[in-house]
Amino acid sequence: MTTNVHKTASVAKDSDPLGKFRDMVIAAAFRAVPGQHFNEARRQFTEQDGGVTVLYEVVLPESGSWQEFRDKTFPLLAKYLHAQGLNPEYPKAVVVTAFYRDKCYFVEGTKFMSAFREIEGLNTQAFHFRVLQWLHS
Repeated sequence: MTTNVHKTASVAKDSDPLGKFRDMVIAAAFRAVPGQHFNEARRQFTEQDGGVTVLYEVVLPESGSWQEFRDKTFPLLAKYLHAQGLNPEYPKAVVVTAFYRDKCYFVEGTKFMSAFREIEGLNTQAFHFRVLQWLHS
């Protein structure tokens, strides 16, 4: 019986791409801080980093559709990175600060985009064309 419950939970999770994405982002975080300490954590990070990394803030919703989150978040992120002279497809010098509930998670930009690619089932070429669509929309 326990196995069936586990399988049911797994199936439900797989049918929730937003929840899966959120879990992937949280798992990829190299640092997590309480939300109320974000400004101090950001200051410490930029001091240690020397200001060479771009920080981009995202709110991970507790509910809603993956499509809505995707369509509101990623085109803006790609355009912002492009305007900063960074490659939106492989944003090495970027850290996404993802807020979820009462915490903020610091995630490398490349891992954030990798999670997107996995959720969308995109290979490198398909992701390239998606980014081009975002930049020209």
